[in-house]
Amino acid sequence: MKKRILSLLLAVSIACSMLVVPANAAASNAAVQTAVTLGGLTSEQASALSTALTRGQLAKLLVAFSAYRESAATQGNTGTLFTDVDSGNEYAPYIRIAVQQGWLSGYTDGSFRPDNGVTLEEACTAALKLLGYDVTTLSGSFPAAQLNKAGSLGLRAGLSAVQGQGLTLEDAAVLFYNALTASTAENQTYAATLGFTVTDGRIDLSSVLLSSVEGPFVADDTTQLPFVPAAVYRNDTVATDAALNAYDVYYYSASARTVWIYSRKAAGRITAVSPSASAPTSVTVAGTSYTLAFSAAASVLSSLNGGGVGQVVTLLLGMNNEAVAVLTGEEADSVFYGVVQTASRSLTEENGADVLQSVQVACTDGVTRTVNVDKSLNFPAGWLVKITVNADGENVETLNGQSVSGTIRADGTALGDAALASDVEILDTTAEGLAGTVSPSRLSGVTLSESDVRYYTTNSAGQIDRVILDDVTGDLWEYAALDSVRRLTDEAAKKIDKKISDKAQDAAREAAGLPAGTTTTTTKVDKTDEETFQDVKNILVPSTSDVLYGLIDGSVVSSTWNTLTGKTDQLFSYVLRRTGDSVGGTLGDFLNYLGEGATYVCYSGGKQVAYSTATKYPVIAGGIAIGRSADGKAINRMLQLSPVVIDKLGAASVMSGDKRYETADDMQVYLWSNGQYFATSLPKINTEDYKLIGWYDNFGCSGGRKIRILVAVKTN
Repeated sequence: MKKRILSLLLAVSIACSMLVVPANAAASNAAVQTAVTLGGLTSEQASALSTALTRGQLAKLLVAFSAYRESAATQGNTGTLFTDVDSGNEYAPYIRIAVQQGWLSGYTDGSFRPDNGVTLEEACTAALKLLGYDVTTLSGSFPAAQLNKAGSLGLRAGLSAVQGQGLTLEDAAVLFYNALTASTAENQTYAATLGFTVTDGRIDLSSVLLSSVEGPFVADDTTQLPFVPAAVYRNDTVATDAALNAYDVYYYSASARTVWIYSRKAAGRITAVSPSASAPTSVTVAGTSYTLAFSAAASVLSSLNGGGVGQVVTLLLGMNNEAVAVLTGEEADSVFYGVVQTASRSLTEENGADVLQSVQVACTDGVTRTVNVDKSLNFPAGWLVKITVNADGENVETLNGQSVSGTIRADGTALGDAALASDVEILDTTAEGLAGTVSPSRLSGVTLSESDVRYYTTNSAGQIDRVILDDVTGDLWEYAALDSVRRLTDEAAKKIDKKISDKAQDAAREAAGLPAGTTTTTTKVDKTDEETFQDVKNILVPSTSDVLYGLIDGSVVSSTWNTLTGKTDQLFSYVLRRTGDSVGGTLGDFLNYLGEGATYVCYSGGKQVAYSTATKYPVIAGGIAIGRSADGKAINRMLQLSPVVIDKLGAASVMSGDKRYETADDMQVYLWSNGQYFATSLPKINTEDYKLIGWYDNFGCSGGRKIRILVAVKTN
């Protein structure tokens, strides 16, 4: 049980915005939590990550990320190491180890200068020594040799600092986190040499905390923790409030002064138990199966005690969504809010043939629940509903909108003047019923209008505890790099060419005095008309290379691009203005053709995919957004992303001139070379040889405008 729990800890830190780590820095979250877990950073330092890194702190991080991690506590009185580092210095034991191992050194005047700042090249050099590299044998001179080697090993991934620039605590955490998956001088994965497990580039640190975590426990109204925690996680999200409420499931590590609290519940009628009714180990409630963590929970649901299928229960869930305890009777009362994803009808013959209607609801707590409802009622996808569970069963009812507006405070604790509960549940939704949970930190600084908030509730303290949003983040869209629109580019060009040829034939026949239908080899046509037709072709069917290189050299202006691709009617009206009377009936034919749909060849998630639609969408090339139905089967919308030429890369943002754009956590990176997309990653791109184009969502999401697709265009 403990092993399953603790192996999740790092995954939890990645999934949520921990402490005050920037909202879009998932890798940074993992790095910081790893540094805290290993003892390289304190909880207080993790709350001030922008603080400049000092040499003393660097020594502590080096030791924490080494095999000497446990040795620091047994150093005893270190005596006077340097003229400015005596045994009373908090970093003295770490400085001693770091110097003894040759990772750091003092100055010729006998000082160490523990409070001095640390530059990128100094930190990289120390990290290389930690990995066993002899920095004196590297090709080139300091600091270029050290920086190049660090880059090739992936140590600089996610770092925006350049040569000569000082690092922050966050930068240092990222650097040493990268070191765990880097190759040592003996060509081993460094984390493996420390006894850690590395899977898919993720470090399993469960063994570090395994012996110190207690739980799970179920709180009542009087439960108190045995210590004052330094770090609190509530439903896998960092929190400041460690208060325990009745029926909270909690775990704690006294040595790490950390507590994990879960208020998640699963409630409804049991539809299945497994493997047997008398001795269940898992149970299905509201369409979802849950593992029973303890025999006591299994006993409540056993048929031997009158439990099982048909019973109305509330499961108290802990880590891994395991059911820690079971509530029945009046204790099982629960209420959930969410959005309808699908509704389906099926034949049931349990009590005679009848029609059974089931509604699938994505709820604010992140659980998708399936509830049976009256077959005569209508619950279209996208509708807001409330699910009520009590001893009598389940009920679903529609909700009228209830809105609120304001700006989410930077620390995620308030929406305007209204406080957010420490365990607030936020759900972003689309009109089609797509839904996804959102952490408050994801919305840090975002201003929500009343139209952005579909519904909210408050708890007994007047705090907002549930919020349902209307496509605020933009994260519910699928993003892809469009390579070609096959039917449009192939067939439409042929149609235009044929119209040009037909018009030339007509002109030739008229000039020769020949009757209609007579074949002629004359192809002379008015130059203005030919150019006009060519303009139409170039506008409607540009190649991906035309667009990408046009953005780089300025021949395609972002503002014009946005206007052209904003709406289908704008695209058509633009063409109409360009073609005028010279096109004649061609335009009507062509526009009719556009309405017939197309096949879109894209790269999504690093893989090439093709989407065929019955409707032609206003997308041409580059980054696009794809809106799907709640079941993911149908494409309902496609929108063109806005391009921006990138001048500078940061850890979680990019700069274009003096304008900053945040990058999405799941930003896709592609290389465009020789007329083809190749999936890659930022650390592998040499910006000296490439121009970078970012594509961001610019279609009205209040918490959007993030770089979703980044394309590196090879210029050499």
